[in-house]
Amino acid sequence: MFVIVFGSSALSYGILSQATSVKLLYLSKIPTILQAGFLVAQALVASITRGHESERAAALGRLTTAYTVGATLGPALGGILGARGDYYRGARLAVIGSIFSMLLAVLLPKESSNTNQSTDQHHSSSNHDISTKKRGQIALAKSVWPLLITKTMTGVTNSILGTALPLVLRDIGFDEKRLGLSMSVSSALVAIVGAFCLGPLSLALPGASLPARALLFKTVAVLILGLAASSGISILLATIIALHAAIAHVLATSMTSVSVGSVQRNEQGTLLGIEHALFALSRIFGPSFATSSGLGILSLCTICALIDGILALLFPVLMTDILLISPSSKSKLHHNKSSSSDYHILEKEEHDEKKQS
Repeated sequence: MFVIVFGSSALSYGILSQATSVKLLYLSKIPTILQAGFLVAQALVASITRGHESERAAALGRLTTAYTVGATLGPALGGILGARGDYYRGARLAVIGSIFSMLLAVLLPKESSNTNQSTDQHHSSSNHDISTKKRGQIALAKSVWPLLITKTMTGVTNSILGTALPLVLRDIGFDEKRLGLSMSVSSALVAIVGAFCLGPLSLALPGASLPARALLFKTVAVLILGLAASSGISILLATIIALHAAIAHVLATSMTSVSVGSVQRNEQGTLLGIEHALFALSRIFGPSFATSSGLGILSLCTICALIDGILALLFPVLMTDILLISPSSKSKLHHNKSSSSDYHILEKEEHDEKKQS
C-alpha cells in the first residue's frame, strides 16, 4: 500500500513539475486521491502494537512527530528553492523524495510468517463484513462513538482557533517572519511531545484517562488563549498557542490509540478511515465560522472552551468502562499476545472475575 501511496505522490509532483497551464495544474491533483500515507502508517502502527497500549500511543506520537518535522521543513525548503526563481525545482525534488520513499517502503520489515498466515486467514474470512452496515456498527460501538464525537467536535474548535489566532497575531504586530517563527515553535513543541511524552503519559494514565485529562487541560488552555489574545501581549499569546497545540496533539493521538485498541484488528483500518473523514469534515465548518461570524477572539475562545468543557464533563461518564481499567488488568493485557481487542478482553476478564466472586 505504501508503494501505491508514494507512487501516486511521485506522479502528482511529476505532472506538477511539467505544468504549464491551469489544466495540468488541476490534473496534478488527481493522483492525490491515493495520498493516504499517514492513514496507512497509523493502521500499520495499530496492527503491529496490538495488545500494547503504551507502545501504540508512543508509536503514534513518533509517527506524528515525523509528519510534523516534514511539514515544518518542507515549506521552508520549498520557499528557499522558489525564491531562487525556479518554482518547478521543488516539485522535481518532491518526485525524487517520493521515489526514495517507495524504495524504503519495499524494504520495510514484514511480520512473521505465522502472524501473516493467521492475519490473512482472518482477513479472508472477514473482509466481506466491512460493508457500509459494518462500518456503521464499528462507529457506533460502545467504546468508539464517544471518541469519534469528541474528536470531531474538538476538530471543529481547533479549526476555529487555527483560523482566528494567526489573524490576531498579525493584528497585534506579528509580521510574516515572526508569524512563521510562531508556527515553527508550535510544530517543534508538538514534535517533542509526540516523540518523548506520549508513551510515559499513556503508562501513567491508561485507557481513556489520558484523553479525559487532556480535554480538561485543553479547556483551560482555550480560556487562557482568549484572555491572552484580548490582552494584546504577543509573546504570551504565542506561548499559549504552542501549549494548546501540544495539548491538542496529546488529546487527538491518545483518542486514536484508545479507539483502535477497542476494535478487532481487521477493523482498525476502517475505523481510522472513519476518523480521518470526520476530522476532515470538522475542518470544513471551523474556518468559515471563524471568519464570517463577526465575533471577536474572546467570544470565539469562549465558545470553543464551552464546547471543550461540555465534552470534558461528558467524556468520563461515556467512557466509564475504559477509565476504570485496573493496573492488574492492564498487566494481564500486556501478557496476552493473542489479543485482538484490548478493552474487550479486559471487560471479559473482569466480568468473569465478578461472576466467580
